[in-house]
Amino acid sequence: MPLTPVLFELSGEHPTLPAAEVLACLRAESPGSRQLALGPGYLLAACDLGSLPQVHGRLGLTHRFGRYLASCELDELEPVSSRLELPSGSVCVRARKVEGSFPEVNTHEVARKVGKVLSREHEIDLTCPELTVRALLSEKVHLFISEHEIDRKQFDRRKVAERPFFSPISLHPRYARALINLTEAKRGDRVLDPFCGTGGIVLEAALLGMRALGSDIDPQMVEGCRRNLEHFGVEGEVQVADIGDVPSMFGKVGAVATDPPYGRAASTKKEDIDVLYRRGIKASAEVLSPGCRAGIVLPREALSGEMELLELHRQRVHRSLTRHYHIFIRR
Repeated sequence: MPLTPVLFELSGEHPTLPAAEVLACLRAESPGSRQLALGPGYLLAACDLGSLPQVHGRLGLTHRFGRYLASCELDELEPVSSRLELPSGSVCVRARKVEGSFPEVNTHEVARKVGKVLSREHEIDLTCPELTVRALLSEKVHLFISEHEIDRKQFDRRKVAERPFFSPISLHPRYARALINLTEAKRGDRVLDPFCGTGGIVLEAALLGMRALGSDIDPQMVEGCRRNLEHFGVEGEVQVADIGDVPSMFGKVGAVATDPPYGRAASTKKEDIDVLYRRGIKASAEVLSPGCRAGIVLPREALSGEMELLELHRQRVHRSLTRHYHIFIRR
């Protein structure tokens, strides 16, 4: 199948997770895709255009993406814009700076200059255009057609305070979504969170069309998770279980995505936290077949005897907590 260069405008809220999420979604939904370039605020990949609606429906840490047009230095922008080959239709031009890039440049002036050039061949329509051309100012200026916009506000509507049952220590829905995506699970796969708590990860898995499974040792958490799933109109199988009973309860699953409790204020039933983590990693490996992945968030780095660590992303939350996003693959 022919591959087309596509530029993904990343959210920038974490230095490595947005690009890693895009690449994982491409591996899951667009086999054969490959990375072409990576820079501040963007990732450029060769993709099958037919797979992009599925990728669009998954991403949490990307602003928008679409067909790549060109890259150039700022002083080359007008002549490069004059050579762009665009589909027919009215055009709107928008510009955005990656944080720290081109501090002296006015993005409205950049958009005006590009729009002036494009107006020679296209009608300019700022309210209801048929094409939106984006200029992303990073280490260079990158031009692309914005074809898929991520509704990032949807995640805020599912934040912990918006759920009928919540615990203050919980991943933001965007990061819960990204964690699932990093496992490369697909629609219809059985995805398990064996420390489900109030169900943020289970909820995102269900919304992605996966068969969402969850367990927790605390009956109150399990009941709260069920209430949250019902509130958002999705289904999942959630059970009360000690982590050691998870393999026999659920059997084999397609992926594990989990954010275990962090200690003192969390529900550990007084079990030593390091012992709990070791048991959690072991149980996660047991429910996976070779080649399947587990995304496990812990407050420190960990290893597994049964799984290989593929990726590790660190996220500083506050002085005493840094989340470590581990992506393991079952040997």
